[in-house]
Amino acid sequence: MQLLTLNDLVQPVRDSKHCYIRNINKLTIAEFQALLSEELWEDLFENSDVNTMFKNFLNTYLRCFNACFLKVNISKTYLTRSRWITNGIKISCKRKKELFVLCKITNNYNLKLYYKKYCLILTKVICKAKKLYYNNIILRSKNKMKSTWKIISNEKRRPHQDTSPTMLKFEDTLIDNQLKIANILNYYFLTVADANMGNINNGINQTTDNPINYLIKYYNKPFPMIQWQYVSTYEIKNIIKSLKSKNTCGYDEISNRVLKLSSPFIISPLTYICNAVLKSGVFPDRLKYAIVKPIYKKGSKTDISNYRPISILTSFSKIF
Repeated sequence: MQLLTLNDLVQPVRDSKHCYIRNINKLTIAEFQALLSEELWEDLFENSDVNTMFKNFLNTYLRCFNACFLKVNISKTYLTRSRWITNGIKISCKRKKELFVLCKITNNYNLKLYYKKYCLILTKVICKAKKLYYNNIILRSKNKMKSTWKIISNEKRRPHQDTSPTMLKFEDTLIDNQLKIANILNYYFLTVADANMGNINNGINQTTDNPINYLIKYYNKPFPMIQWQYVSTYEIKNIIKSLKSKNTCGYDEISNRVLKLSSPFIISPLTYICNAVLKSGVFPDRLKYAIVKPIYKKGSKTDISNYRPISILTSFSKIF
């Protein structure tokens, strides 16, 4: 006989001071590229169904991605810390604190003078480090004006505001349950366009011709045939290269940055799938998913009409 006892079954409390991010560095990138270079993509080229084709490709890609870029638990203060702070500046700041304590304890005049000189030198070093770091960012940036204003905003220490609604008013009732809020927003975003179109159509004269009939009546000349051409690997390569190197990702967690790093090893299967999509007229189902986020516009934060949706698409869907 086996006896299993479970005591104090409670849900783990989410730590607001820590978060999980993918460990992406030179070593893990090299490992990821090595795994992709060994893939033959046989299950992809031997299939004719577009959905199955892309599903096999994405499953293989995600297997390599998850195997190399593991999630690590780090402090949120590490993510928000200034990148210009070097190890030397950290050591100097620690030494400054030690000198400050000594000055308070000993009350030595010479030590106080030394502490003041030390603070002046450290201030100059910090200013030069910040200037060098920000100058490099502006020089490497394609949009220098945008980078400059971003630096100014960071220096002003404007707190990042979370636009996600914590409470909504629905049918004269305030709702704070996040699941209910998500469902309400989902229903609102799905139906608001139809409701607006209904209001517009009510004011239209019903005797107006159907748009298709109108086109047939006034444009009876035959249109030229579309000259369809196969997509080349060179074209796919340029499309991936043109994407902005951002860390924003869709539901699959594949960012443009990761996509660019792996592009030499996946151009051939991507070109093959893209041609199959154009030939069959079928867009892969797994590329139709998006993360929809409600963005607050203005007015009351409890009013559902003051939010607009944005869709975060996957990086692969942008290529297609």
